[in-house]
Amino acid sequence: MEINAPSGGKSSVVLDQAPCAFCHSSKQSEGTGSFVAYAQGKEVTGNVDDFSKVIHVHLKCLAWSPRIYFEDDLIQNLESEIVRANKLKCSSCGKKGAGLGCCVKACQKTYHVPCAYGIPDCRWDDGFLILCPNHAHHKFPSEQNAKSEKKITQKSISEHLNLSSPLLNVGKDLVFCGSGLSAGDKFTLVNFASSSGSIVFKNWRDNVTHVIAGTDSNGACTRTLNVLMAILHGRWILTMEWVKACVKAGHLVKEEPYEVVLDNHGSRGGPKAGRLRVQNKAPKLFNNLNFYFIGEYEQAYKADLVNLVTTGGGTITETKDQLLTSRSNDADTKVNVKQVTLVVYNADFTYNSEFEDESSVEASRLEAAEDVAQEIRCRVVPHIWILESIACGLLVYNLL
Repeated sequence: MEINAPSGGKSSVVLDQAPCAFCHSSKQSEGTGSFVAYAQGKEVTGNVDDFSKVIHVHLKCLAWSPRIYFEDDLIQNLESEIVRANKLKCSSCGKKGAGLGCCVKACQKTYHVPCAYGIPDCRWDDGFLILCPNHAHHKFPSEQNAKSEKKITQKSISEHLNLSSPLLNVGKDLVFCGSGLSAGDKFTLVNFASSSGSIVFKNWRDNVTHVIAGTDSNGACTRTLNVLMAILHGRWILTMEWVKACVKAGHLVKEEPYEVVLDNHGSRGGPKAGRLRVQNKAPKLFNNLNFYFIGEYEQAYKADLVNLVTTGGGTITETKDQLLTSRSNDADTKVNVKQVTLVVYNADFTYNSEFEDESSVEASRLEAAEDVAQEIRCRVVPHIWILESIACGLLVYNLL
């Protein structure tokens, strides 16, 4: 199971008096990570007094709990994992709350994450698994099919994740956000941010300075909302190699050599184009464009599209009546309108009725959009045009 690392290397919540629900310690160290708080399935970033029940946990205690994951931004199995952990005594300190067990099934040893972190002979795997000292000679599942076996010792994981003193607090003005990262890379990013005095968020926020994106063998990142928002805001979109280079150098290195240039749909140049657009104070990508979304969309997905459009400088017309009234007023006042209106139809045919084939649904949606466009004399685009334009940093398809 992939563990989605939680957001935030820091929190605005005051946690000094609240112990971790797993290890029952109020201290913070390299082995614990910083504190985070959860209520009603979401991370609390405001006043905890607004919630009747708040759970405080160390970041690493949370990330290494084997049954916790995130779905639609809601944490899953947090309370049940706390209950399970608090039935188990730590093989190191003897106290309860030890939810991290040796991955050898027959082994009965369990640990608090910070206790295991302090045992030099424990072995750690990027899949959020550990081997106790008695079974350190065993292979992790990820190693079983490897051509060459390379043991990941406590020393090596410390060298990989923890930063030397010259890097501490140099990133106090940096705010990171991950995109498409593996479980191991998420954990590495959180450690890097914590050690350098910076912050990590799971989802996009306007103060993010760097998006760290997972890439495939071609160097392509997944096209996510975090990546698209970073392009529109002109922020850095970098590979994990930049983080590793900073760790190795002991200081922040230049970003340009590590900038992502390609996404998994084949679009190129968006990150750099977005940066230069903002740097040169050029008009926003969708400046002077008005969008009217026609047809059915999944509600959350449409909200994301609207957010992207407005972030990119575009405007939204909510209803057809408003669109017709606006065009009529423009004609009556004989205003030389430079704004271009686009009717946007949903080109995602994944969730159609089993009684309709894709081609008929596409034809129906396109026809409905064209009818409106003809009535008000504007143009038609599929919703994908918005995503492609952002990903390339320019208006694509020669539709305008």
